[in-house]
Amino acid sequence: MNPFKGAPRYARTPPPETPYQRAAQAWDDRIGSARVQAANWRLMALGLLGLSGGLAGALAWLAAQGTVTPWVVQVDRLGQVQAVGPATKGYTPTDFEIRSSLGRFIKDVRSVSSDGVVVGKAWDRAYAYVVGDAANFITQYAATSDLKAQIGRSPVDVDIVSVLRESPKSFRATWTERRYADGKLQATERWTALLTVEIHKPTTDQEVLANGLGLKITAINWSREYVQ
Repeated sequence: MNPFKGAPRYARTPPPETPYQRAAQAWDDRIGSARVQAANWRLMALGLLGLSGGLAGALAWLAAQGTVTPWVVQVDRLGQVQAVGPATKGYTPTDFEIRSSLGRFIKDVRSVSSDGVVVGKAWDRAYAYVVGDAANFITQYAATSDLKAQIGRSPVDVDIVSVLRESPKSFRATWTERRYADGKLQATERWTALLTVEIHKPTTDQEVLANGLGLKITAINWSREYVQ
C-alpha cells in the first residue's frame, strides 16, 4: 500500500426511500411551484400598477399644459361652409361670418316653430350670442310676446333679406315674417334691426362649441317696417 495515499473512500449507501418521503417531496415541489407563480403574478401586478401610475401622471401633465383652441368655420353669404381651421391669436371674423351668424340669430329669436323643443334649442343658441342690454332685450321680448302661447298655435316663419354692415361695430338686418294660424297665412310683415356687436374670444370648451367666433351682440333695436 502506498503510504502517501490516504485510505480508500467508498460511496455511502443512500438511505432507503420510503413512500412517505416521496409524498413529502411531491408536496414540496407542488407548494414551491405555486409560490413561484404567486411571486411572478405579484411582480407583474406591481409592474402594471407602476405603468398605470406613469400614464395617469402623463395625462395629468398634458391636461395642465393644454389650452382651449377655438376653431373658426368660414362660410359664404348663403351660410355654406368654405373653410375650417383653428383660430389664430387676434383673429377677427370676416363680414361674411358675422352676417351669417347674425342672420341665424334673428331666425332663432323671431321664428316660432310648432315644436317646443325646436324653439327651446333656438333660444339656447341665441343666448350664446348676447350679453348685457342685448340679453335683457330678448328676455323681455320673450316675456311680452307670450312666446310659449304661440308654440303650436301661431307659427312664424322668418326669411332673412339682408344683413349689412352699418358702422364699424353695428350691422343692420332686414327680414320678412310670415305668421300662420290653423295652417293658413294670416299676415306678412317686414322687419329691420340694428345690432351692435363685439368680439369676445372664447375661453372655455362650452363657449367654443356654442359660439366659436366669439361674436357677442351688446345691443339690439328692431322695429316693423310699414309700407304705405
